[in-house]
Amino acid sequence: MKRYYLQLALRGLLRHRTQTLLIIVTMAIGIASCMTAYTILNALMAAPIAHGSRHLYLVSMDSQPLPKPGDHGNSSWPTLLKLRDAQALVDARKAVRQAYLAIADVNASTITGSAHDSSVLTWLTSAQAIAMFGIPLRHGRTWTAAESAARAPVAVIDEHLSRKLFGVADGVGRSLRLNGHVFRVIGVMANWRYRRQFFDLEQLYFPPGTQFPIFLPAQSALAASIGPIHPGICEHSSHAYTFGSSKVGDCYWLETWVRLDTPQQVKSYRRYLLDYATAQHAAGRFPRAPKIALHGMNGWVAQNNGVPSSAHINLWLSLAFLALCMVNVTGLLLARFLRGSYEVAVRRTLGATRASVFAQHLIEAGGVSLLGGVLAVPLTLFGLWLVRQQQIGYASVAHLNLPMFITLFAVSVAVGLIVGVLPAWRASTLSPALQVKTN
Repeated sequence: MKRYYLQLALRGLLRHRTQTLLIIVTMAIGIASCMTAYTILNALMAAPIAHGSRHLYLVSMDSQPLPKPGDHGNSSWPTLLKLRDAQALVDARKAVRQAYLAIADVNASTITGSAHDSSVLTWLTSAQAIAMFGIPLRHGRTWTAAESAARAPVAVIDEHLSRKLFGVADGVGRSLRLNGHVFRVIGVMANWRYRRQFFDLEQLYFPPGTQFPIFLPAQSALAASIGPIHPGICEHSSHAYTFGSSKVGDCYWLETWVRLDTPQQVKSYRRYLLDYATAQHAAGRFPRAPKIALHGMNGWVAQNNGVPSSAHINLWLSLAFLALCMVNVTGLLLARFLRGSYEVAVRRTLGATRASVFAQHLIEAGGVSLLGGVLAVPLTLFGLWLVRQQQIGYASVAHLNLPMFITLFAVSVAVGLIVGVLPAWRASTLSPALQVKTN
């Protein structure tokens, strides 16, 4: 019986080719616009890194100076720490993993200058950062805590930069110049990209997919007069940033991240932070009463670098457009089914039930929607390509992946069934006697 309904539905589609094509195109455009907006929004709402985002926390401690007379101060405090405090937290090893980081911009070249790459974004960080953020190493290793303390001029670079500078993917053992200072490559990582920016949200914005080809020990970078793009907050002057001197100790410029896998570990680490802040307050380093906080990575990103409002607006507009397309398709299907009312009346007279007529027309509507979904795939890909050509921060995330592809077909079938219910029900309720008599 189902096969018979499919044959009737196919016959109906072929009999009215122009109208069928109009319905398919209308549905495809509506579904494609909706899926383009939804794909972008879904990518923007993804976890910042592929694995472990929910276990990573940003450390914050209130170590600001007391407000000056007449200054009411600020109820909030920055998440940036001084090098001394960030290093103390990392050295304490109270978390599963811990690392501090800042962002620098350097000029990279080979020793001879035969190849170079200007304005390379660089992480200034500590030894466990690569492992904690799940960055895959292809060759070599990361640096040790001893090498960081000794300010060893070592670096980890990605495969793309290794090929550009040295002509090979494995550049371990080679040397390169960063702002004129020689560093030795000890590790090569894959071309890693984050999904959403989770670091330096209060100072800088990097579009999703921005590459950071170089990782340097922060202490080694300072010794080579390499510092962050943003100088952070300095106690005596916003411009008192002199790398390699004691003035760097007066500035808040490092974010400290920790990995904590269980609620008990979070509770224990929060207690440790409070004890550390209390001890520093008692020693006179933290003038204010001890205040600490742990910000979960996902919550921190949502709070500071949430999905752009334009992405939400685009989705609502596309949903409204899809609804308009559904109304139009419903009208086209209704007109078409009523045009075939005489054939339905004959079938009803010969013994067909209302349920069978309803099923036949619903299958026909579902077939049209499936064809609309097939056409929506290239239209969605084209729409995402157009988005990638725009000068907007989230253009790079406009890609259709397998889950979105499956969702696209599910949406097309669901839309077809929804828009087909009313016309199919209307066709099944027609009086066969009246239709036969009229025709």
